[in-house]
Amino acid sequence: MKTDATTIEINASYYTGAVARVTLPEGTTWNDVRDWFVKWDTLHVRFAGAQNFVEFALESHADADSTDWKRPASVSIHPVEDDGGVNYDIDYAE
Repeated sequence: MKTDATTIEINASYYTGAVARVTLPEGTTWNDVRDWFVKWDTLHVRFAGAQNFVEFALESHADADSTDWKRPASVSIHPVEDDGGVNYDIDYAE
């Protein structure tokens, strides 16, 4: 394992919190939800008896303090080669 690189790349993933509120259509509650997922700040919900998902734009409110910078979810460290490329085949640490 190469351990003499003077430049290293640190890849860190962090948890970030975001908050949003959605009002479900009249006459429905969460008990009517059969499937759901969140993607691109949009709640996608399929209600009982429906074929298609209904989308709710979340317009989440996240502020600068919403990221837990003290405790990354994961970190990996890799050497940067002389040509500037990162060698992801070598993990100095994970």
